[in-house]
Amino acid sequence: MSSSCGRPRKWSDPESSRLMPVSITNIFERPKTMNAAVPHDPFRCLLCGTAETPHLVQAEVTGDSAGGLRAVQCLACSHVQLSPPAYCLDLYDEDGQVAFVVGHYGTPIEKLFEHSAIEARRRVARFAEHGEALQGRGGERARLLDVGGGYGFFGAAMAAVRPDVDTLVLEPSAKRAEMGRSHFEQRSDPAFSPPTFEVGLLDDAFVEQHRASFDAVTLWHVLEHVEDPAGLLERAGALLNPNGGTLWIEVPNLDDELSTLSPAYRRRNFMREHVSYFSPAVLERLARRAFTAASTEVVGYQRYGIFNYMHWIHANAPQGASPDMFERDRWWLEANWRTVREAARTSDALLLIVRLGGAAGAGE
Repeated sequence: MSSSCGRPRKWSDPESSRLMPVSITNIFERPKTMNAAVPHDPFRCLLCGTAETPHLVQAEVTGDSAGGLRAVQCLACSHVQLSPPAYCLDLYDEDGQVAFVVGHYGTPIEKLFEHSAIEARRRVARFAEHGEALQGRGGERARLLDVGGGYGFFGAAMAAVRPDVDTLVLEPSAKRAEMGRSHFEQRSDPAFSPPTFEVGLLDDAFVEQHRASFDAVTLWHVLEHVEDPAGLLERAGALLNPNGGTLWIEVPNLDDELSTLSPAYRRRNFMREHVSYFSPAVLERLARRAFTAASTEVVGYQRYGIFNYMHWIHANAPQGASPDMFERDRWWLEANWRTVREAARTSDALLLIVRLGGAAGAGE
C-alpha cells in the first residue's frame, strides 16, 4: 500500500473483532453536520476494524489543502479519526509539521525549541510524580527508549537530570535528529548535551533486535500520528522488561474543555498530522485490550497555560508568536486551574501509563 506522498507504508489492519460498543457522548458541541454520514470514503475504524459508515465530526481538516480529509467517529467504539487515514512519512522526514506551525501560526522556531525544553523537563519530573523510580535490573543501569523523539529535548533532559539512565532517542527523521544535535551543540543550555539518536522506525525489525531490553519506553505525542495505534502499542510493549517495565504515552485530549469554549480552537484541533483523536475512555479501552495483564492508568495533563486558554476564549484565535506555557512567575494562578482540569480529564492532553509485572502496583 502506498501513501499519498508516494512512499511505501505498512498498515497492519486492526483486529476484526470489535470493542464493546458504547454510547456516543457529546464530547463537545459539534456542528449540525455531526449527524450526517460520510458517503464518499470507504471507512475502516483504526481501533475496532468496523466498516460501518461513521458519523461526521468535522468536514474540514487543518492543513488539508486538497480538501479530501474528514474527521469522523466510529459508531461501534466511538473512536474519532481522519478518513481516509493520511499518514505521510515524508512530512516528518522534511520536518513539515514544525514548518507548518512556524508558517501558519507565526511561532518562531526558537520559541518552539524553548517550549520543547520546558516540556522535556516536566516530562522527566513526571516519573517521580507518578512513583516511577526508573531502576535497572540486577544492579544494571536502567534503559529508556524515547520513540519519535524529534529534536531530542526529552532525551537531553533525561541525560542531564538522570545520568544514571541510558537514554536512546528513536527518531524517523534524520533531518530533525541533525537539527537537534546542532541546537544542543551551539545554542542550548550548556547543562544539556546532544542525546544519543538512532534514526529509524519502531518496526518489527527494531522489536526483534531490542525485545524486552528497556525498562521504560516513552511516546510523547506520537500515537495520534500513526495509522495502526494498536500495533504501535504492542510493539512498544514488546520492548519492555516484562518484570517491571513501564510505558508512558501522551496524546492530545479529545475531551479538552477548551473545545467547548472556542469554535476556532475546536476547528484547529482536527489537523492532517493527527490521524487519531483519543478520549480518556477510548484510550483506556485501547490500552487494556493491548495489555490485559498489566496495570493501566489514564490521567489528565495540562500543557498550555491559562493565558493561552483565555486568549482562545476571548479572541477565538491562537496566541501565535508566543503561546503560553504557564511559567513559574505566575504558578499561584495556574496551579488550581490546572489541577481541576487534570482531575476532570478535560485538560489539553492525556497521559497513559502502563506498568508490567513488578511495576504494576507502583504509583497507585
